[in-house]
Amino acid sequence: MIPEIFSNDPSWPYSKAKTAVLAAASIVIREEGPRAATLKNIATKAGITEPAIFRHFDGVDGLFGGLFTVFERICDRVSKAVASEDLKGIVRLRAAGDILAGNLAESRDFAYIFVYGRHVFRGYPDLKAKVSECDVKGEKFVLDCVNEAIKSGELRADFDPVSVATSFIGALYLTAVFWIESGFAFDLREVIEDRMDDCLRMVAAKPAAKSREAKASARERASYFPLRAYSAKAKSSSSKSKRGSPAAKAEGARKSSKPKAAAKSSPKRAIAAKAVVKRPSIRSK
Repeated sequence: MIPEIFSNDPSWPYSKAKTAVLAAASIVIREEGPRAATLKNIATKAGITEPAIFRHFDGVDGLFGGLFTVFERICDRVSKAVASEDLKGIVRLRAAGDILAGNLAESRDFAYIFVYGRHVFRGYPDLKAKVSECDVKGEKFVLDCVNEAIKSGELRADFDPVSVATSFIGALYLTAVFWIESGFAFDLREVIEDRMDDCLRMVAAKPAAKSREAKASARERASYFPLRAYSAKAKSSSSKSKRGSPAAKAEGARKSSKPKAAAKSSPKRAIAAKAVVKRPSIRSK
């Protein structure tokens, strides 16, 4: 299936057949890494023969050139969408996050190419340099939005703008990474919005409290985060280490030396116990 962001774009340079081959190459790279993007693996994933690829692209190099076109197209769509002078500060930053999440979600077969661009194109220095240029433009955009928000009083002025911008970029990037690694198991748009809310709440000049419903919804949507698993594992290992520590052993010995409280029993058992106590010993006779 051709992603909507390409099929509805008259300026997209590739046919449906070529776009399908690019999607197959992107899936191979996501599942097995860039080195696995051989003609044989891509042809198998696309359901075509190896020679058929040459009818669409000039071998593997031509395929990577096509994949870079995908990367560039997503960058351009986000840049053009937030180029309006009416958008400033936080509004502009939120719009960019929402548009980026929407483009990735609508073309998720190609999401890996965009998120891991420097890694994917590391074998092509010219393309990797262009990816770096796009990344630098994105970083500058976020920093400009943060500075605008500080100037307008939306964000606190006692924070370093670079640190704030880095926090926003890191939150968006890691959310996209978790989304891809989870097999697209959650709604990227909703979780990106949650992360933006959380980042803004920490540095906002006038923090707004989350409603109880919003908090519950955010927790439910964030259940995919591996950080939860790491936290549970850490707690488990911590409790095990405490149990094995000298202090824990000493405490256990102290507790075991105390007389145990008598267990509750039924009246019949109590009577039977008294009878056993009063019964004379055979040896005493």
